[in-house]
Amino acid sequence: LANVANKSMLEGYGEAEETFHRWTAKGVLVDFKPQKRVDLNLFPSLEEVPEGAEYKSGTMGNRGETIQLATYGKAFPITRQAIINDDLNAFTRVPQLMGRAAKRTIGNLVYAVLTANAAMSDSVQLFHADHKNLAAVAAAMSVASLDAARSAMARQVDPDSIATGGLNIRPKYLLVPVGLGGLARTMMSAEKDPGASSPK
Repeated sequence: LANVANKSMLEGYGEAEETFHRWTAKGVLVDFKPQKRVDLNLFPSLEEVPEGAEYKSGTMGNRGETIQLATYGKAFPITRQAIINDDLNAFTRVPQLMGRAAKRTIGNLVYAVLTANAAMSDSVQLFHADHKNLAAVAAAMSVASLDAARSAMARQVDPDSIATGGLNIRPKYLLVPVGLGGLARTMMSAEKDPGASSPK
């Protein structure tokens, strides 16, 4: 029975519609102690080496955020009588629904990080003017506002200010609330500006 329940749970987990896995990466934590996820900063730009001259050394900094493993769960007690009287096929459906709940919980936690806009290791909120990841003026989604966002993303600078023209980061995903999904798809697939009075 445990094997059947496990298969049903994995099936439910796999069937759950979530989007966080498209733009996040998996990691490994071996215990419940707070740990740092560290990433390297940019390597300095290369310099010309004249004939016979020595190569100069470059140094790199790093940055990181604290993460911590946590346990989430709920028990669903089932009795021998419930198994015998199972006319709703609950013994396979409940684990499947639990699998879906597990994936949904992970998705909720991931998006909560974005919507909470908590302070990062530099004591500044994730989305903040100091991080240069806010639009100059809050605006509704339009060709102009998306262009401004793309431009701001490309001009992001590294912590050591090595990439003088910006990091030239290109957006791959547009994260929007469900209510703006239709507008986002229209904006991303339109060949002409849908907001213009006579689209060109």
